[in-house]
Amino acid sequence: MSYEPNFIPLKKRALNIVVSIVLLAYGGYGVYINDLFIPGKRSSGIHLHDNPAFMMYISFICAALVMISVIIDHYDKRDNEAKYKWFARVFEHVGGILFILAFIWQIIINT
Repeated sequence: MSYEPNFIPLKKRALNIVVSIVLLAYGGYGVYINDLFIPGKRSSGIHLHDNPAFMMYISFICAALVMISVIIDHYDKRDNEAKYKWFARVFEHVGGILFILAFIWQIIINT
């Protein structure tokens, strides 16, 4: 049985690059001005400051790493998709935990 590497469509690769850049730029600017605004779906959103903003930015970095790993996986022709899936899973969990902790920390600071 021959191995066939992953194929990720150009549209998805381009979208991953653009979203990664936007996340990193938006989060970096928010940390720089010490006011990282996270819009809400059913609320007016929340402004994160200091450590919670930095923690949220790290979660943005995790998301960008996951999206970039998809692109790298497309160009890597070796049979190691399991490693990329493991990498993505780890950084999805780390990013998700940091995302939630940033909100909790900001709420605790404001009470």
